[in-house]
This record gives sequence, C-alpha cells and structure tokens, in this order.
Amino acid sequence: MEERKLKEWEKNIKVLFGNVPQLESLIKTPVYHSNAPWVKDVNRHFLESTGGTASEDFYRIVFKQGSPKSLMAHSSGELYGLKTTSVVEKGRITNVAGLQRVDVPAASNLLPMLLTIGMFGAIQHRLNYISNVCADIRNRQIVGDHAKLERISEVILDCFDSIPEMDQDMMRLNLARMVSNTDECLELLIVMREEISRESRAKFLPFQTFENIWVEVPGPTSFSYHPVQTVTEMMRHNVFVAYERFVAGKICQIVLSGNYSPTNIERSKQSVVRVKDSIRTVFGERIEAHKRGAEEYERLIRQCKEGYDIGYWTLQDLEKVLSRQRRTLANFECQLDVLLDAKLESFNFISQLANSNEIDVYLINGAIVINEKQTEPLPDYSDPSCDGAHDLS
Repeated sequence: MEERKLKEWEKNIKVLFGNVPQLESLIKTPVYHSNAPWVKDVNRHFLESTGGTASEDFYRIVFKQGSPKSLMAHSSGELYGLKTTSVVEKGRITNVAGLQRVDVPAASNLLPMLLTIGMFGAIQHRLNYISNVCADIRNRQIVGDHAKLERISEVILDCFDSIPEMDQDMMRLNLARMVSNTDECLELLIVMREEISRESRAKFLPFQTFENIWVEVPGPTSFSYHPVQTVTEMMRHNVFVAYERFVAGKICQIVLSGNYSPTNIERSKQSVVRVKDSIRTVFGERIEAHKRGAEEYERLIRQCKEGYDIGYWTLQDLEKVLSRQRRTLANFECQLDVLLDAKLESFNFISQLANSNEIDVYLINGAIVINEKQTEPLPDYSDPSCDGAHDLS
C-alpha cells in the first residue's frame, strides 16, 4: 500500500518534535501546526509580558468550558455562544512538566483568535473531506456545470485553508464571500434536483417494480428500462456533488463566523436537512415501488406454502428473488445514507467540539500547535460500499 503523503502541518510537527523531543510527551495528539505572521506577533507579546525567551519558553493556553469563575463570554460574532475560562501557563522547553500559571496583560483581545484557531485545528483534522472537494471535482467527469462546481469548490478550499493566516478583518471578508458562494451552490443544487426529478418522471413508474423485470414505457417513442439500474444511475447524479459542497460551505460559514452557539449550529444543520429531504423525496416513489415488489414476492411465497398454484414459480426461486430484492432495498437506503445523511455528522461533531471540556493551544517559538482532547470519532463513510448489500453498479 502506498504510504500517505504528510500534510505540511504534519511535517512541521515532525520537525518540532525532532528538535524538541520532550514536547512529544506533553503534546500527545497534535492535530494542527501554524506559523502564520499573526501567531508570531502573539507569541512575541506573551514573551515580552512574562519575561520569556523564544528559544527557552513556551505557553499553553487552556480554554475550559463553562467554568463559574473568570468567565469569558464571547459575543457579537467572534466565537459567539462559547463561554470559556482561559488559563495561560508558561513552561520551559527543557522541563515540559514544570508548567506554571501566568498572567498576560491585554491578552483578552488575543484569546478569541487563539480559540478560533484551536477550534479550526480540531475541525480540519476531522472534516478532511472539505480539503478534498477540489480533487474530487476534478477526478469526476462532470459536464455542463463543471466550471461552476469547480469554482464553488475552489472558494470553499481557499477560505477553509486560509483560516490560520487570517486576522479578524479577513475572517469577516471571507465570511461574506463564503455566504455568497454557498447561496450560489444552493441555487445550482436546486436546478440539479429539478433536473433529476424530471429525468425520473420521464420514465413511467408502475405500482410495483422487480429485480428481473424491465419496465415498458409506452408512447410514440416507447422504450424499456431496468428499475434497479435507473436508481443506481440516479445516485451518480451531480446533485450529490453540489449537496456535498453545500454542506462544506455551511461548515465553513460556522468556522469563519466563530459562532459556535447551539442555535447557530442547529440552524445551519436544519438548512441542510431541508435540502437533504428534498433530494430523498425524488427517490421515494421508486423505492416504495420496489418495496411493494418485495411484498408481492412475500405474498406469492405464502400462497406457495399454502398449496396454491402460482404458475412457473418454485418456492426456491421466489425466496431467491425476494432475498435479492431486499438486498437491493437495503443498498438503496445505505447509499442514500452515505450520500446524504452521513454529511450531517459534521454538524454533530462541531457541536460536540464546542461543548468539549477543554481545548489546548500551544505557543512554541513563534508557532501555534493544537492538541486534541478525546472526542467521539466520526463514523467512517470513506468506503462507498454498504454491508449486506450487493453492488448495483
């Protein structure tokens, strides 16, 4: 198996631990590293305020959730809804166990940016599909709206990857850019949803559909189609590409706004749920027709067991086609879950992270390092196959 290529921040962590191996015992789960210019300025301020030396001292800023004292409640945009107590500790690089609490004058203006980058570090580590949207769009042969989708993807990737380099003014500018980009993505998604709906309606749908029976479409240009292949082809429609980018845009809006309040996260999530449900509706009637086909096989099996004449069918044949029909239905549901519902886990993770007990940010020699505390892992939806269902491709 080909070895995974390290990201730039992972290379920087490797160099840091190579130069200062004792830090590895303190920062056990690093998820991000940045040496953006504003980080150097913050590090310099901490050093000057506490009489530290860049090559000898480092700082750990611990953001604790919901502490009753020294509460720092963020409002008006920047990290709105997060209530934390910040604890700044200073340590010697040669003695990482000897951290001592210190006061840093005028640090309150800097702490929201440090908390923003702390949240970003953990989020980007888990939601790596956002960083893959452009590669995905290029690898797929998408015609027609390819240029629009690629531009939408590029804006998402540019804004998301640039967060560590942004000051507060740039955050606001890119938030406006991301809102406009996500709105455009939604418009494109709606057009694509209507397109796939028209394509589905153009193929006559009988009351029941079956695994081994083609559907005849009457008319001047009559034709036939396989009902399972039709649904499988519908699941490859570009509406799912647009949907994934819509979700990524909404996630980026939350990060850029710094508004991690439960109401904002839920509001963003519900806007995605409405879109998700509208796409699922397109598939609903075809899946229901296939369920009624399974019920028909079940009825024939009962009649066969009761001794009725059911024509050319044998009990063994009926049980075989029923089993396959059920596997197909399970596969339909599984594929739609992967394509649609699984993306909602991103909002659940952000909500969980915003309510975590502690976020640790380290300032070391002009760089910032984010250490991840234990959180529930996101479900792994990287494998498009579905257990217990046969491949429909």
